Amino acid sequence: MNENNLNSVLHYIDEHIRQKIPLKTLAGIAGYSPFYFSRLFSEHMGISVTSYIRIRKLQFSLMDLLEGGKVIDTAMRYSFESHEGFTRSFTKLFGSTPKTARKYLNSYQIPPYVVPAQNRLEENVMQTAKNLTNDLHQILFAFLEQSLTECEEGRADTILLELLPDGRARIRDNGRGIRLTADHAKNQEAVNRIFSGHPVTNFEYGNLEEFDHPSLQTACSLCEELTVTVYKENTACSQDYKKGIAQHDLSCYAPKQQAGKQDTKPGMEILLLPDRDIFGNLSFSKDRILRYLQSVPNGMKYCTIQEPVIY
Repeated sequence: MNENNLNSVLHYIDEHIRQKIPLKTLAGIAGYSPFYFSRLFSEHMGISVTSYIRIRKLQFSLMDLLEGGKVIDTAMRYSFESHEGFTRSFTKLFGSTPKTARKYLNSYQIPPYVVPAQNRLEENVMQTAKNLTNDLHQILFAFLEQSLTECEEGRADTILLELLPDGRARIRDNGRGIRLTADHAKNQEAVNRIFSGHPVTNFEYGNLEEFDHPSLQTACSLCEELTVTVYKENTACSQDYKKGIAQHDLSCYAPKQQAGKQDTKPGMEILLLPDRDIFGNLSFSKDRILRYLQSVPNGMKYCTIQEPVIY
């Protein structure tokens, strides 16, 4: 299938996204039989035509929800057979229910359709794993860099990095964290402004180039789970994200007591789990992290790495 024909098919899907799109119609646009078209589409796009259409419908539906659409109306508008089926598919793709996304996601732009470069689809498994490993660590470094900056500016002197056995990582520093006030709404806005991103699907990620120094929003978007906790005096404020979407209002509480004393040390803690739909079971490498710290002035001085302990 040539690129022009494939672009015509993708354009047709977007133009008729609120309708049921017969395979026979798409095959006719491309000039092939439905069976042969399905095979060629999968070869060129790296995904089946039915899966591609479902993802596009969900991406368009997310935009509709943010514009005030009701969940049940949106499900019907995009030809899902039931409210439950729509919610299930939406949650599986974006990590959050439609209601949660509508309430807490600030903005979303529908990704443009892209015909993947053929050489990208032909990458061997070793090269793909190398890119994934690099991107996995770039997510961690994006958060770690914030703590290192606090140290370099004299606002912190200790960073504890824990690599946990379930694939998570925890970064805790004793810096100033995020400035919080008595205004809860402004505190929530401040935290979300720094971290809130938007979900990146596995298919969308597959069309991205290898990246370095991602923003905190992008790093958050590529985390299946991310918890941000800011410690101030006798208060801790915490926010959970899934694929860049906040899961609740900012929660503030008194920190747990440890050894009879309340933990009042200031600072910030990041607990993150990279998106396993994208990164699979890849884990963080202590050697890779050490090389990064050695490249940063005083990185080894400030940061202590605690390796996973499996019981």
